[in-house]
Amino acid sequence: MSAPHTMAELITRIEHAMQRVIRAVTPFSAAQMTEPRLSDGRSVKDVLAHLTWWDQWLLFTLPADQNTSHSPITPPLVDHIPATGNWADEMNAKVYAYNQPRALSLIQDEFSTTCNNLIKRVAQLSIDDLYNPHGLSAIIGQPVAPLVLGIYEHYEEHAHELEQLQAESQG
Repeated sequence: MSAPHTMAELITRIEHAMQRVIRAVTPFSAAQMTEPRLSDGRSVKDVLAHLTWWDQWLLFTLPADQNTSHSPITPPLVDHIPATGNWADEMNAKVYAYNQPRALSLIQDEFSTTCNNLIKRVAQLSIDDLYNPHGLSAIIGQPVAPLVLGIYEHYEEHAHELEQLQAESQG
C-alpha cells in the first residue's frame, strides 16, 4: 500500500487503523484483556499501554504549534529514554514494566484520550510539515514523515496481532 498523498488520506488511514485495534479488543472481557495471551506473554492491556506510550511520545515530540517546543503532556518515562540511537526495544521493556501494576480501566482511558489527541494534532499538520526538511523536521531534529506515517503502520501491526488473538479465542 502506498503512502497517503494528502493529509485527509493520512488521517483516514490512521483512524481506520485505530478502529481496527478497537474492534479487535472490544469482544474481550476485562479478565481476558489482562491475561498474558499473546505469544510473547503480553496481554491486550499491554498492547494498549504500548500504543498509548508511543503516541504520547509522538505528541510530546511534535511541538503543539510552531511557537511551542513541546505539547503540554509529558509521557511517563520520557526522561528514561537512552541517549543511544536504537532505544525502542529498551523503552518497550520499560513501558511494559511501568504499566504492569496499572489498572486496565486507566490504560483504556489513556488509550482513548491519546488516540483523540493524536488525531487532532495530525489534523493540524500539512504535507509540508511532513516532508520539508527545513520546517518541522528541523525544529524537532528528525524527519517528521516516518513518525507520522508510522502511526497507522504501528496500529495495523498490532491490530493484526489482536485480530489473530480474537480469532483464536472464538475458534
